[in-house]
Order: sequence, then C-alpha cells, then structure tokens
Amino acid sequence: MKKPVVIALLLSALILAACGQKAGVHKLAAGGNSGLAGDQSGTGAGGDLGGAGGGSSAASGGSAIGALGGGGAAAGAGVGGAAAGRAGGGGGGAGSAASAGGAGDTTGVTDGTITIGLHAPVTGAAPFPTTSFQDGKDLYFNYLNTKGGINNRKVNVVFEDDGYNPSQAVSVCKKMVEQDHVFMLVGGGGTDQIVACANYAASVGVPYVAEGVSEQGLNTLQNYFALSMTYKAQAPLLAEYMKNVLHVTKVGMIRGNTANFDDAHTAFLQAAAANGLQVVFDRAIDKNADAQTAATAGGSICSNATNKPEAVYPLIAPTIWAQIVAGASAQACTPIWAGVGLTEGLNTVGTAVCGAAPETSGRAHFFSPFPGWNVTDQFDPAYRQEFARQHPSSKIDDISWALWSAEKLLAAELAAPGRNLTRQSFISAVNGHAFATGIYPPVNYASSRFGGTAVHVVKLNCGDANSPYENEANFKTGF
Repeated sequence: MKKPVVIALLLSALILAACGQKAGVHKLAAGGNSGLAGDQSGTGAGGDLGGAGGGSSAASGGSAIGALGGGGAAAGAGVGGAAAGRAGGGGGGAGSAASAGGAGDTTGVTDGTITIGLHAPVTGAAPFPTTSFQDGKDLYFNYLNTKGGINNRKVNVVFEDDGYNPSQAVSVCKKMVEQDHVFMLVGGGGTDQIVACANYAASVGVPYVAEGVSEQGLNTLQNYFALSMTYKAQAPLLAEYMKNVLHVTKVGMIRGNTANFDDAHTAFLQAAAANGLQVVFDRAIDKNADAQTAATAGGSICSNATNKPEAVYPLIAPTIWAQIVAGASAQACTPIWAGVGLTEGLNTVGTAVCGAAPETSGRAHFFSPFPGWNVTDQFDPAYRQEFARQHPSSKIDDISWALWSAEKLLAAELAAPGRNLTRQSFISAVNGHAFATGIYPPVNYASSRFGGTAVHVVKLNCGDANSPYENEANFKTGF
C-alpha cells in the first residue's frame, strides 16, 4: 500500500474512533420531494427581537423567556396575540396536514411542553462525536427549562441519527413526525440530509430549521428557515478572505459530487473571478470516498508543479477532508485550507489533522456560525457553567458549544409567537423578521428564508491540544 493511503487510513481510524462511528459508510440516496407546503401566512406577526448583544447578557436574561433579545430582556411584546395562520392548500398533502388542527396545528405543543425533533449524523462520513452530541443535544433547552422555558413551556428534544444518508434522514424525520408527534424538525448537519428532510417536512406541513447549506432544493419551501448563511452566500466572503486576508492569487476547490453543492461551486467560481483570483484546481470526488480515493485526490492538488493552488476550498465531509489533507501532505503539498460550513472547523477534526499533518497548523481557516471554543466565556459564560452542572462527569468540547449556540437562536424563534404557538403561527412570526442572540450572527428573514447575515472565523492551531481551532474573527460581513 502506498504511503499516502496508509496515512489516510490511520487518520480515518483516528477520527472515526473519536466520533464513535459505526463501521461502513452509507451510499447516497436521493431524498424525494413529496410536494411543498401551502401558504402558512398568519393574521398577526410577532415582534422583532433585539440586536446582537456581544456578551453574556443574552444568556443571563430574565427567567421565563418571552423572546430572547441580544440584551437578555424579553423583547416579545405584541407577539402573544399572534393569530394562527390559515391552512396551506395543496403541496402533496401539506395543506390537509397543516389544517388538521383547525385554527392552527398544535401537534407537539401542550400547555406545558414543546417537543421538537432533531436529526444529525453521529454515524456515516460526517459524524458528530456520539457522547458529545448526546450531552449537548438539549443542553441549552435544559438550562432554559430551569428558568421557566419558552413562554412557560418546557422544551423536550427527540433525537435521531440520520447516518449521513438522505433516505435514512427522511425515515427518521418521518418517525419523529408520525410516532413522536414533534412540533417541528431541526437539521443538525449534512447538506443532502437537510435538503431531503426539509422537503419531507414541507410535504406534511411541519416547520423545519437548520444550518444554512444549499439554496437549490430549499428556496421554494414555505416551512424552512436557515439559521446561518448558506454556502452560496458565503462564497463572496470566502473569495474576499482569500484575497485580502490570506493574500493569495491562485486558488482551488475540492468538493463532494452531490448536486446540492452545485450552487456553492458556481458561486465560488464567480466570486473568485470577481476578486481577481485564478482557479487552478477544481475537482469533485465521491461524497463518500474511501481513504485511497481521498488520499489520491489530495496528492493530486499540487500535481501541476508550475501552477499549484496557494489556497484550497474543501466542501466535503470532514473525515474525507482529513484524508485529503493526509494525502496532500504525503506529497509535500501544503496549501492553505479555507472554507465554509460547520464540521471541518470542529476540534475533533482539527486534532486528527494536526496529528497527521502538523504543518497544517496556522494554515486552515473556516467560517463558522459560532465563535471559537476558546472564547466561549466572552459570548456566553452560562454555557460552561451549565455543562458542568448537567454533565459533571463528561468531557466538555465544542460540539456542545455548537448545539448550545444554535438552540439559543432557535429558542428566540420559538418564543416569537407567544403563548399561541401553532405550526402556522411559528412560521408567520419568524417569516419576515430578524433575530439576534449575541452568539450566532443575527438572522434576518425580510427577503428570504435564508436569513444568515455574517460569519465567525476559526483558525487551526496545533499547539493547543484542548482547542486546536481558535477564534480568529467574529460577525464578519466582508473582508
């Protein structure tokens, strides 16, 4: 076996052991679109939430939360009386599903509880560490529940592993809707899985929120809201970052061969050209590539000795990116890595990359919806305090920080309709409005369901074993 493949296999084993991944990687299966939800417009709109409060105030605000503003005070005056929206008409059954509740569909909502369903990959090619995810999946909501919950309702979280597989994602989302009777669905990561589940949710009139990923396949859904900037929207920022911060002129991109990355790919090529960057390497590989394929792809990045990319944008599962880095390193190919998304910038991945290619230290930068884990106390000191209270015997890591940050924004959106919470009133109260909690960049849904407005940036530092990804910049709208 060639040296690059040996390194990639060892690296893969290291990451998967850390993540608790089961053996095997699922094949891509397209998630069917059963139709779109009908019009969910409501007769009353909730008030906007406060601006970003870059500190701890948003975390240490009042007890029972009406709506979380950046300053911590309830900012939801006027949302409590928002009327439920009218039922959707058509969309593959979405209308009948949405109208099942009469004046409004209250599935998953009781006088004292709200039940939501969360799916994410804890197995497959882009896994979250299993124990870390279990500790973090309801960390913020458990904290919130001790303070009265959301409008005097406690939040319960049902979680299912989607296996980094779109058809499995649809299956678990369907299970949570039909058997667990959740109020809404939340996507925790994985572009194909998010697109597939969001379309399923639209077909049955269920609200769906997730990280910003693709826009194609999601831009017509009436039930969907992105909690962060999409990959397409981040492309101009990434090109600016490469030009003005990294000071490179020759760039490349390596991505998974899913159609859901097409808009990100096109947007990056356009943004690179607009910023005077020359794209000298552009390759798509199997999104579930094995170690040999990934290592070979990595080794090919610098194959043109006279036209090597100085910086490369990886848009692919983190285990595969780590194998690509190992393959490149084995060929003495050490570009700067810079990209968007969520998982490449996690510390588990950074630790593995540092072990296999320590020269990558200081040469990997990723946009992120949450700040670096080394500065959590600057943004919300309640996070570490609450983790220690809820999980005194567990090891804290940035997975729980990612979940805490996302759920804090989701809680603000759930609070917007006030006590009259239905699926229709939730969609009405979020659509067209802005929300800010001081951790995630503010979201604004005035013009579309893609509400992200800015990014944080993290940078790999192999000298910090506890937090190899350190905070680099926050709330950036340009470079």
